[in-house]
Amino acid sequence: MTESTKPAYDFIALGETLIDFISSEEVDSLAQADNYHRFVGGQPTNLARNMALLGNHVALGACVGDDYFGQYIIDQLDQLNIDTQFIQKTTESPTTIVPVTRTRGGTPKFMIFRGADAHIQTISPLMDAVANSRIIHTSAFALSREPARPTILQALKIAHASKSWVSLDPNYHPAIWPDMPDFTSFLQKAFQYVDITKPSLDDCERIFSPGLEPTQYAQRFIQWGAKIVILTMGDKGVLLTTASGEVYNMIPNPISVSDVTGAGDAYWAGFLTSLLEGKSPLEAAQMGQALAEIKIETVGPLSIPPDRNFLKERAQSIRYQIIS
Repeated sequence: MTESTKPAYDFIALGETLIDFISSEEVDSLAQADNYHRFVGGQPTNLARNMALLGNHVALGACVGDDYFGQYIIDQLDQLNIDTQFIQKTTESPTTIVPVTRTRGGTPKFMIFRGADAHIQTISPLMDAVANSRIIHTSAFALSREPARPTILQALKIAHASKSWVSLDPNYHPAIWPDMPDFTSFLQKAFQYVDITKPSLDDCERIFSPGLEPTQYAQRFIQWGAKIVILTMGDKGVLLTTASGEVYNMIPNPISVSDVTGAGDAYWAGFLTSLLEGKSPLEAAQMGQALAEIKIETVGPLSIPPDRNFLKERAQSIRYQIIS
């Protein structure tokens, strides 16, 4: 590959960047939290951070307020060697803020003070970079509001046409989609461009309703167009399903749980980096699980690059069952 045809980035994340205030103590609800630590957050942003820690060339397309928190986000991401030239600023809304509970298990409780993240606009330099990158990633959160919704959808369309991988985290929650009762139709429209998705069982139940088996939920996403579905099931492991008919149950290792917040984004990073390195979906799933387990043993976000030899050995220790 010549320099002129080399992809602009290994990975571009599009969508929400925000400030997470995570409770200092483990609590059951935000009403019980008295003290918080500040972190840069947002699913695409967290994933961009992790992808950069693993040595990938990464950019973030997002929007912040023209305020102190917005500049803090940009400064922090610059220190992680994430290209921030596509982070836009707006005076229409402040930077989005999300208080979150710290928990050892279950789903953290949160409130969303929605702001600038929804104001990302279509700009030519960003779309040009999308067309020349290896993986484009976004989230259901990013697709949940105007005017970001058409911007993100246009980027997915461009990436799909350019033969880039498209990944989407279906982190749907009714509270962030107030203007669209028929949200599944819109998500299905987005999924026509998606190659890889990683829902949790909670995501599946909110999107498709409760009561289905994990394999049935995975097939719903395959029917929508996804080529690879990684369904996380907590202590029951991970169900890996491909459009070609492969189904594996990845079995987690017994570990000491310190902080589950961000484990999903660590999984994403291990999985996608492995794909970029030419690994199979099964090998990528093992790497994703290994990095997620390291994150669960760590309080707060991953902050230093993991030792690659240790990570590789841990990935090889991940067992799995062939379902079909």
